Amino acid sequence: MHLRAVRLPLAIASLGLGLAASAVAQDRTAVVRGVVYDSLVTSGPLEGAEVWIESTNRMARSDAGGRFELGSLIPGRYTLTFYHPILDSIGVSVPPVVVDVGAGESADVALATPSPAKAHRMLCPQDPLQRTGAVLSVVRNATNGKPLAGVIVTAHWTGYDLSEASMQSGPRVVQTRSDATGHVLLCGVPTDVALLIQGRAGDGSGGMLLLDLAGRAFRHADVYLDAALVTGAIRGVVRNRNGSLVPSASVVVLGTETVGVADEFGRFAFQGMAGSRVVEARAVGYMPGRAQATVRPGAEQQVEIVMGDSVTVLDPVIVEAEYEPYLTRMGFTQRRRTALGHFLDTADVNRTGAMRFEEVFRMVPGVSLRPNGSSLLVELKRGEGQIVNPRLANYCPPAYFIDGMYFPLPPVQTPSVPLVPQEVLAIEIYSNMFSAPPQYQRRDSGCGVILVWTKRGVPKRSPAQ
Repeated sequence: MHLRAVRLPLAIASLGLGLAASAVAQDRTAVVRGVVYDSLVTSGPLEGAEVWIESTNRMARSDAGGRFELGSLIPGRYTLTFYHPILDSIGVSVPPVVVDVGAGESADVALATPSPAKAHRMLCPQDPLQRTGAVLSVVRNATNGKPLAGVIVTAHWTGYDLSEASMQSGPRVVQTRSDATGHVLLCGVPTDVALLIQGRAGDGSGGMLLLDLAGRAFRHADVYLDAALVTGAIRGVVRNRNGSLVPSASVVVLGTETVGVADEFGRFAFQGMAGSRVVEARAVGYMPGRAQATVRPGAEQQVEIVMGDSVTVLDPVIVEAEYEPYLTRMGFTQRRRTALGHFLDTADVNRTGAMRFEEVFRMVPGVSLRPNGSSLLVELKRGEGQIVNPRLANYCPPAYFIDGMYFPLPPVQTPSVPLVPQEVLAIEIYSNMFSAPPQYQRRDSGCGVILVWTKRGVPKRSPAQ
């Protein structure tokens, strides 16, 4: 009994000394914590990154805020690296970071993917960083998401060459082929205009992607292609910026002959396509709107196209003035007597018997019409092409103004003007920029100017009412 009474306090004392020693040892350990940030793709904290201490099996995974922590470390110097699938998709490496941490201390570390400028220099060393950028894409099968090798991908945009005497515009193209992992690198692309990226795989109908670098030197995007004749559908709605529906808008899938008109509720639907698609909507009184869609074969993709208002709404004002005919107030009557253009009034338009807007120009001297699928293209003279379409290599489109508002043509030619002859009051045709009124002269109107005055533009009541 005496021996047991002595041994028990000794065991407890021995245990207390062990805990104290353990606490002292723990106080002398070190902690490394930090944040992983993605500067290239998401421009935000990188979740799910594996942060490793080199030459060890210690690893921590970053949370939704990009935060990680490595604790219970022996004081000293450590080399940190991190891995994330996004690095494989981009194809760039991240240099390790060395950190020193003392006993009982913690060290904060920032880990990040390369900056857009650095990624541009790493991927395109032969392309000096002077207002140019790089696009890295992975070409994937729209059916199963697997990378596609050997696919030719092109980036298109319109470039301008300015000189003291003139200005010329024309198509610019960068082309390359996807490697064994489906990666495509496009160097030397502009950072200040939208790029149209196209590709086609096998017997499929191809795909299209609109991409804007927005001043950045690097962008990453996947392009989905339908490698076989397996198709899906696009269904959507057209709205303005206020959320109101836009009925009867003209809707087209860019790069295809698929066109349609939204119903009275702004709804539209297209069948028979798959892959990366760009859908565009146009309507008089609105700026064009576009939406990107990735259509899976056999599935339906929902999209919403938001159009911008092109007319500024002012507070109500009372204006007293003498009545003046609309065309006279717009300057049509005066220019018809003095300007160097060709003029059509309502009677002239009716005499043409045209069923489509472009057919009104059949009898106008110096104007030619070129077939474009189910539509026609109006051309005032030949010039350097502006639209990337092998079938329309030398097409030089005029600059359109509808009721005084500039109506720009899209990057890929579609049915040009959403009007019917019955809506037209008058038309002015100017064969070159300098013969047009000064307020309608634009840098891109070197192929002529067409002014269209419609019945929609006529005030619903006279100013005196």
